[in-house]
Amino acid sequence: MKFKTVFSNASLFLLMIHWATPSVAQCSFDPTVSGNLLVCPESATMLTTQQYDSYQWYRRPYPDGAAEPIQGATGPSLSVDYLETPVYISVAATQGGCTEQSPEVLVDGLAFLPVTVQSSGEFNIGPNGEHIICAGDTVYFMIMLPYTRNIQWYDGLNEIAGATDDTLVVTQPGNYWVTASPTDCPNYMASLGLQIPVIWGSTPGCTTSVGDPADSGMDAVIMPNPARESLLVGVDIAGIVHLSLFNSLGQIVRQESFSVSTELHTVDLPVGVYTLVLQANAARLARQVVIQR
Repeated sequence: MKFKTVFSNASLFLLMIHWATPSVAQCSFDPTVSGNLLVCPESATMLTTQQYDSYQWYRRPYPDGAAEPIQGATGPSLSVDYLETPVYISVAATQGGCTEQSPEVLVDGLAFLPVTVQSSGEFNIGPNGEHIICAGDTVYFMIMLPYTRNIQWYDGLNEIAGATDDTLVVTQPGNYWVTASPTDCPNYMASLGLQIPVIWGSTPGCTTSVGDPADSGMDAVIMPNPARESLLVGVDIAGIVHLSLFNSLGQIVRQESFSVSTELHTVDLPVGVYTLVLQANAARLARQVVIQR
């Protein structure tokens, strides 16, 4: 009987502890963060949550780190700039004295390749990468994807009236470049960053060819063409041969000297049409080569 009394007292004690310890209940609401999570360059995105009594927004570095409160970010919305991305964002919302943290969202910035222009038509490539044309020749400059909006072509500092398509038709010398916006970010303007010179040919009886520019005094084997990872170049003359590979902007992307043959590595070059120029004393040869994957 004495043992039974002790047991009853213990049960009563445990019951009193249970009554005295409040249970931890979740809030009756679940805040979430909404808004555009992909930010265009040179812009910001506005994130929002539902209406509550008070707020505190948090930032956590990508890819890892501790979440920290954002000073002054105590309203129902938060602006995140492109330069702050990528970053994790969450908000702690308080309603009726209960505070609940939202799930994190990852805000990231859209990144685009630089503006690229591809050239085709009737022209030669000069030693400095200039496009050389003759009377009656036509060069086509085409801006590549994803730049499809707000296109404007220029000659020097002057806008070319009506030149707002992806392709510019050139029949006169000039210094050509272009500005445009990516499809997904129409308010972001990007520029080619350089001017493409087009000049008149100065040789008597100036002629150019479609595809392969004129050459003399040399023959070559260039294979495979199209190329993927490398290009084998062999010539039929003795002595040192100077090789230059130009991209569609007239920029030199490869340059070397060799004798008889060489292997030109192309695995790191973008897909496109290039001009290969070989020179040895008075002999010169130029060929268009294609890099594809």
